[in-house]
Amino acid sequence: MSVELPVGNETKFNIGLATDTKMTSEVVVTGYGGSQDVKDITGSFAKLDQTKLTSQPVQSADQALAGRVAGVQITNSSGTLGDAVTVRIRGINSINGSSQPLFVIDGVPMTEFGNLNIMTSGLRYNPLADINPNDIESMTVLKDASAAAIYGSRATNGVILITTKKGKSGQSKLTLNVSGGMMEPTKLPKLLNASEFRDITNEKLNNALPNAAPIAINGDANMDGVEDDTNWVDQIYQRGYIQDYQLALTSGNDKGSYYASVGYSDQKGTIVSNRLRRANGRINMELTPKTWAKAGVNMSFNHAYNQGVLGPNLTSNFFASPTFGALNAQPNIPVYNADGSYYLDDQRYLGQGSNVGLTTYIPYTGTAGRLYHPLATLKLNNNNNTQRRLLGNAYLTVTPLKGLSVTTKFGVDYINNYEYQYSDPSIAGLGFDFGGVNGLGGLVQKTRADNTLTTWQNYATYSHLFGDNHNIDATFGYEQNLETYEASFTSGAFLADPIFKDNYSGLFDPLQSGQGTSRDVTAWQSLFGRLNYAFSDKYYATFTARRDASSRFGEQERWGFFPGASVGWRISREAFMSDISVINDLKLKASYGLVGNSAGISSYAAATLIGQGQYGIYPGFAINKLNNPSLRWETGKKLDIGFDASILKDRIGINFDFFSNDVDNLLLGVPAPYSSGIPNDPGLPLVSKFRNVGRMYNRGVELTLNTTNLETPTGFKWTSSFNYSYLVNRVTELPAGDVQSSVVYRFASEGHPITEYNLLRWVGVNPANGNPQWLDANGNVREYNYGLPAGTWLHNGESTLNGQPVPEPSTQTDGQWTGKTGFPKWMGGFDNTFSYKGLQLEIFLQYSGGNYLYNSTRSQLLTFSATNNTTQILDRWRQPGDETNIPRLFINQNQHQRSSTLFMEKGDFLRVRQVRLAYLLPTAISQKFGSSRVNLFAMVQNAFVFTKYSGLDPEVNVAANEGTNSNIAYGIDQRSNPQVRTYTAGFNIDF
Repeated sequence: MSVELPVGNETKFNIGLATDTKMTSEVVVTGYGGSQDVKDITGSFAKLDQTKLTSQPVQSADQALAGRVAGVQITNSSGTLGDAVTVRIRGINSINGSSQPLFVIDGVPMTEFGNLNIMTSGLRYNPLADINPNDIESMTVLKDASAAAIYGSRATNGVILITTKKGKSGQSKLTLNVSGGMMEPTKLPKLLNASEFRDITNEKLNNALPNAAPIAINGDANMDGVEDDTNWVDQIYQRGYIQDYQLALTSGNDKGSYYASVGYSDQKGTIVSNRLRRANGRINMELTPKTWAKAGVNMSFNHAYNQGVLGPNLTSNFFASPTFGALNAQPNIPVYNADGSYYLDDQRYLGQGSNVGLTTYIPYTGTAGRLYHPLATLKLNNNNNTQRRLLGNAYLTVTPLKGLSVTTKFGVDYINNYEYQYSDPSIAGLGFDFGGVNGLGGLVQKTRADNTLTTWQNYATYSHLFGDNHNIDATFGYEQNLETYEASFTSGAFLADPIFKDNYSGLFDPLQSGQGTSRDVTAWQSLFGRLNYAFSDKYYATFTARRDASSRFGEQERWGFFPGASVGWRISREAFMSDISVINDLKLKASYGLVGNSAGISSYAAATLIGQGQYGIYPGFAINKLNNPSLRWETGKKLDIGFDASILKDRIGINFDFFSNDVDNLLLGVPAPYSSGIPNDPGLPLVSKFRNVGRMYNRGVELTLNTTNLETPTGFKWTSSFNYSYLVNRVTELPAGDVQSSVVYRFASEGHPITEYNLLRWVGVNPANGNPQWLDANGNVREYNYGLPAGTWLHNGESTLNGQPVPEPSTQTDGQWTGKTGFPKWMGGFDNTFSYKGLQLEIFLQYSGGNYLYNSTRSQLLTFSATNNTTQILDRWRQPGDETNIPRLFINQNQHQRSSTLFMEKGDFLRVRQVRLAYLLPTAISQKFGSSRVNLFAMVQNAFVFTKYSGLDPEVNVAANEGTNSNIAYGIDQRSNPQVRTYTAGFNIDF
């Protein structure tokens, strides 16, 4: 714009440049070298820039998205360092397959692994933890088909584009970031102390055997002069610490630029022995030797060493996990002997202290009635993971004609992963008794794996303005990917001497040791194209198409076609809108397209697989999966309708979207038909085949508001960003029948949301006698009447039904759909930033709700066995007339723990995710340090959680593995480690 001023007699003028929001716009990366101004985009996207990424002490970049982007749901599996993170964009979009989005870093797809480790009783390590958040310039979330269809075959779950920092021409800068702080659990369970445990346990026994002698006795078992009263939770949890150091150098001129960084972080977790150390380096370099040619390299290397903790996930034996041991161990037992050694029994399990016969009333764990020593398990056993990762690409771009550029790019994502488990022979561990004589034996397991994903892309882009109004931008290209996975496993049991635990030269019992190898290869080929058209800066259209082939599918169905299209109308540029001054910008948009999914199925899903078999005493081969040459892509049909608006002199920005994703051809593993001639013996692993059977949909709305609430001439400013999402899900077709997870009450069924609970309906405790009651399938009351050696069942108060004993109710026969789901129906965040001169305060709130959690932890801690309980058991039924949900105590009669609505709780929460105070020193002061910029900050991450959920955290989700459990069994709390609260302070200095 221009401004005219009268000269008059003036000889000096002060001219200032004002920002014109109509002339400037944010640029968003769209993939394959493409980028667009926000005002021109007709698809659905969200962008998070580096200021929000680096302001959070997160372990991985995906955690930074939590609550900040509409439609994106981030769930930490637990508070364990490096544990898996579940990412869902616009809901769960598969049943058996992966629902994780595709991550693309600097234009190159990353491996789809959601968990790098393969030991079922081992750690879960998130591969995105290898990307240093300080190196990221921005993250862009592509949600609808128009935005994501350029990545067609792997875009049904959405796409997240990660762009790392680059050097800038004419600027040389050295940046030092240093921070440190501490971590603490947000909430720990309240368990019985020694006296309470004694009273409750003996009451359990006395209700069953009134004249029995006490089995729980307080005393001084280790004879140290102090009565034993151990808080096992305090023994395994601690305050952790975090320290992080990052150094980056950037520079550039008209011939080239570079960005280089190194970093180191050290985190000591809130559970004993949990520690994660990482070192990383990155170099991004671009050279422009000619005006028509440029070449570059983006490369990073990461080394991580994770001293992990055995997790209580749904698919592994979790008896040896420390959270199981600490929550169940009796409090009237000491931790140590008088000489400082661990207090163990003769089988190397946790000793029984002064108690008498407790093991008779503990029906589970390795040797009947025995628990693992929680602290010894953490201190003596190892569950470690070492990972090295090379991630990068090299590219060459030439511009032979004005407006035309051609690029070739080669990328690699190489991961070397080493898992190590060690169970010390001086204790029982890893969920089994490898003991031999007196529990002495031990176990060592090692897995080494290499995963290499190579990508080669060749694409051309052309942009041109025809006349004054027709703007065209086109991209077309070819891509191929090859992923190879190789692993070797070795194990040894019955160590000759723990000193030689890493020596496999005959120092183990060969009959108890094993080894194996595996190899897996997947290939993709793709042709893709995109055309953007804009007319007169008012009318927009985008057309995208991709044709993909994958080796995972049948020979006749390997190729899939995934088109997408979107249109936009910038209605605010029409003449009839010129008099509506309150609206500064308004764009209507709509899109529709197809995207695919192949993640979560094996590389040979369409082939017949042969594995080890046994015929009598002779080893041989057996078919363990049938082929399906017609297996094809899981397909999502995505519709999006919405608008973007800016009003009140751009003080309020509004983004609204309605979305629908109809997923077809669901990939499911089904039993092999009997006509195949392959017997499905119930005692053997199920022989199955993958088929395309089933449909489901996700529908919902998203709203984002960006506002400038207050701005004063003195420099005070208050800005906000609010986002809200609402989602509904439904499985509409399952011709092959229900799909079961590993949890009996969670399965996908036609006509129901994918995470809906099917449970027995809890009636309550009969106030007259303290018996628990449920409803059967016909709405009749089934009551459990305690007794020894076993109780009996009553039907509407009667002991017989049609002249026969009353059968017990079960989830399979009497479970009912509750209408309650594990996945949230609504979620979002509210970010407020207050700034005054160099001072800045950020308060970020996250919320979620409409879902229910199954509190399996609470169920298990209300056990009537002779292990410890939560203090909730003090509110048990004791006499006629008592109103409570905890039945009459009765030793080892745990019918009340059966899966029912008793343990289903609302998961609504409001979390103060972050409070951050920063101060930018005045330039005059920072220059005294030889610096151009010094920023000091202090923050609290995960400060408070407001929720009615009685568990440790409403966001913890134990079903974090990819596939069926992750999708169907979402929202189960099973002794997970609580999330942590982090206090951090540090500084950023630019030189």
